[in-house]
Amino acid sequence: MKDNIVILFSVLLTVSFGFSQIPIEEYRREIEQLKTDDIVNEYWNNLYKIDQQILVNTTDLKIADSISISNMIKAALIFDIHGTKGYNSRGISGFLPILNFSHNHIGQSQIAYWPIIEKCAKIGGAIENFGGNYPAYQLECLSLTFYNYSLFNQQEKYPILVDKLSEIETVNIVDELLKSFQYQNELRKLSEVGVLNSWYLQSFKDHTDEGEFSFVKMSDDNLYLKISGRIQKLELIQTYNKSKIYRLETEPFGWSYIYGNDGSLTLIDENANELIKYTLVK
Repeated sequence: MKDNIVILFSVLLTVSFGFSQIPIEEYRREIEQLKTDDIVNEYWNNLYKIDQQILVNTTDLKIADSISISNMIKAALIFDIHGTKGYNSRGISGFLPILNFSHNHIGQSQIAYWPIIEKCAKIGGAIENFGGNYPAYQLECLSLTFYNYSLFNQQEKYPILVDKLSEIETVNIVDELLKSFQYQNELRKLSEVGVLNSWYLQSFKDHTDEGEFSFVKMSDDNLYLKISGRIQKLELIQTYNKSKIYRLETEPFGWSYIYGNDGSLTLIDENANELIKYTLVK
């Protein structure tokens, strides 16, 4: 009963503030009051229940983002205030930061949270072999979020990609998570003006998936990649006679899209190697 009350309170607190803000100072005071290892551990357990019982069953993207980023912020605050007190690297608290990361679908949020992933990896425990040997699962989540591209069985890429993520300076994790939440709210105010082209989803080089994604023009006069109801801003890098090079805003790996005047689209890595050549929807 007590656990259910805590869970309900946390969710109601998140939703009651709407989608324009997250009550960070309320969370901070709440976490500062956790005095013993057992109480901190119980708090970790309650965050896990929010993830498993509420977040994964939430279909509304606005509500899901609010719950997801709130959970990420709370986890970051626990580490900031209590360190590893009450943290069991092979228990629920060891799994939760991984789930926070994988159940969030905003690239900017995942990048902000990466230092927490690195902290957990340094401690060891569940993260070492969750979904494969670290960092396979975490890189897969990030790559799918940004590019819908799978890194499955591409271990040779892992060291370079981890180095790129480690080079990103995150001064304050909580502040960066809050910024990612606020930015999503700003994006939701935009309206779609037109679709340039659409392609079939493809996470592996050798076959297409169900569904489509598009390059769209939004009401702020910028281009965005639209996939699964979400948009990511595209930045024009270079213009050629027959194509343009676009890169996703805040993308971490240095990968780009070659968008041809004929509607063709290719994802390339930081060395201009072809990763996927997409099939145009006609």
